[in-house]
Parts: sequence; C-alpha cells; structure tokens
Amino acid sequence: MTVELFCLSLFALVIVANILIQQLTSMFDYGLKPILGSREDVKFVGITGRLERAILNSIIAITLFAPSVIILSIVGVSTTQTVIAAQVFVAARIVYSISYALNIVLLRSAGWTIGLICILALYYNVINIPIV
Repeated sequence: MTVELFCLSLFALVIVANILIQQLTSMFDYGLKPILGSREDVKFVGITGRLERAILNSIIAITLFAPSVIILSIVGVSTTQTVIAAQVFVAARIVYSISYALNIVLLRSAGWTIGLICILALYYNVINIPIV
C-alpha cells in the first residue's frame, strides 16, 4: 500500500470518528429518544450542528481526494510531492474538523484552504502522468 492510499484510508477513518463524535454530542444535546427517531423535527445547533456540517464538507473533500490518490496508485506514481500532499491533506482536514467543531473560524478556513491546495497538487501530478 502506498502512503497516499494509507492517507486516504486514514481520512475515511477521520470521517467515521467525526460521525461517532457528532452522534454522541447529539445524544447529549437532545437525548436518546429524538436521536433514535426519525430526526425530522431535530435541528442540530452548536457543536452538533458544526460537526454535521464538517462531516458533509469532509464527504465532499474525500470525493475530490480519493480519485487522485486512486489514479496515482493505479499508474504506480508515488513521489515525495504526492506523499507530502496526501499527509498534509489529512492533517489539514483534521485541523479543519476540530476547529470547525470548536468554532475557531480562521483556523478552520486555513485547514480547508490547505486541504484544497493539497488536492490540487495531487491532481497536478495526475495530469502530468505521461499518456501512453
């Protein structure tokens, strides 16, 4: 397994951890009965709402991150640049999730921006793969 694929797996686990934490905070905020129900009338606010939004944004991020990592893996490209981009991406997304949950606005934006730059760096490597 390449480092980039490991980072993809790690980021998926970060999303799972965010989901579990969001479920716990929702139980503390709203109680067990509304959370086990249909949730139709439950509007998440505070840390629970911010975690929900961070999860949705992370799902979008993984749909952008995963193809680049998979393509690089299929063609056997793993360079120092792609490894660093994948590692920094995961770290930035962890910072993003934590800072979003704790409502630290500038740090959240920095995490999001750095993550996007890492995705762009990975796709730069993808588009520079020689076509045969």
